[in-house]
Amino acid sequence: MTRQGGFSVVEVLVAALLIAGALVPLMQLYPGTLRAEIVDDTSMRLGTAAVRQMEAVITSLRHNITGASSGSQACPDVQGCLVEWTVTTEASSGTQGVGQLVDVTVTTCVDANQNGVCDPGETQVRNDAKVTSRP
Repeated sequence: MTRQGGFSVVEVLVAALLIAGALVPLMQLYPGTLRAEIVDDTSMRLGTAAVRQMEAVITSLRHNITGASSGSQACPDVQGCLVEWTVTTEASSGTQGVGQLVDVTVTTCVDANQNGVCDPGETQVRNDAKVTSRP
């Protein structure tokens, strides 16, 4: 009778235990990596909503420098997102041919407590721009 080559059950169990012992510490890193990915994805979506609103406000101001006002609304495509924008006249001249300088701030956030305000503890993205009238 000849003996066939291969692994014994004990050898397979020892190998499985060694692999499991190496994988357990690595699996503890996974939740942190996943959490960071979720935060990055949320920030990207908030940034996209902020840019979209900024473009809408700037387009309105380019047509009529006094045609846009401050406001807020829920983001149409991001769950729990709130976008707030502020339009303020920074400088204005009464001289003929000299225009206005308008400051635009757009802040988007995940409104976690649903109070309609971007609170300091909530994930936020802020964009600022200045727009001038064209006399």
